Amino acid sequence: MKKEKIARIEEKIRSVFDQEYQIIKMLGNGGMGCVFHVQSNAIETADFALKVLDKEAYFDNKLDFMREADVMKGLDHPGIPKIIEVTEDQEYVYMVQEYIRGESLSLIIRKCGKIREEYLKIWMKSIAATFDYLHQQGLIHRDIKPDNMMLTDDCEIKIIDFGLARKKEQIDQADKNVFGTLSFTAPERFTKKVGTVQTDIYGFGVTMYYVTTGKKPENMKTSPFESYAIMEKKLNETAPQEITQILMKAIAVKPHLRYSSFEEILGDLASGNQIKDVEFEERQIQASNVLLILAMLFLIALISAY
Repeated sequence: MKKEKIARIEEKIRSVFDQEYQIIKMLGNGGMGCVFHVQSNAIETADFALKVLDKEAYFDNKLDFMREADVMKGLDHPGIPKIIEVTEDQEYVYMVQEYIRGESLSLIIRKCGKIREEYLKIWMKSIAATFDYLHQQGLIHRDIKPDNMMLTDDCEIKIIDFGLARKKEQIDQADKNVFGTLSFTAPERFTKKVGTVQTDIYGFGVTMYYVTTGKKPENMKTSPFESYAIMEKKLNETAPQEITQILMKAIAVKPHLRYSSFEEILGDLASGNQIKDVEFEERQIQASNVLLILAMLFLIALISAY
């Protein structure tokens, strides 16, 4: 978002919320809105995040500017910020949310390189549990990446930015275009297949790959199987075998080879069972099918000879 537009939004916030909040600083901005750290004028040291959505930008992208607010109103989970208030005028939607004191996982990894092994399963369980809750509410996030996960000062992880979240059965303009960060985009989305539970599972897998290895995920747009092999190699060099197996199943190139749900991921994290190599398993099935076809052709040839 251009500086001039941000300046206009700041001016608008001051005119709309002058009696209620004062702006502390801007936390971030994107193509369709920006987020500010604000402090209550009525309650001392009461901090909030004020997200401002630009209706014009949403209209240009043929997206519903009220969907994020509608989605978040119905959510109640410790891993998701609470929404306090939603108002709107002709130009903007204003969402007052719980303020999170902490840093994004992307910033933490840029600082530290990667996280220590003893934290891996703890973080994976926490994040998977939050997305399991979201999916149980009939919703998918569609924009899972380290920028949208915050490690709080209390060492809890919260999922933020539900701007692309929707009900599982809905299809919108975001399904017809590739939105979000390419390195964290599932391979099927590059062929315009709609977002699904497995798309979210892929996002979780590559996010935890980044956290585990400290390396940016491979772009799956052009040569997904080669990219998959590169990530498998890096995980094998870095992570415990159990974590590698879980993540490689989560980021399988073909959606049907990924986990069916976050509940299944939580089950493997809890049990520590060895996970099958899904790509190898599919190659075995394909090889078996080829052998079966060859055997049938051979049998037909023998019958014809007689």
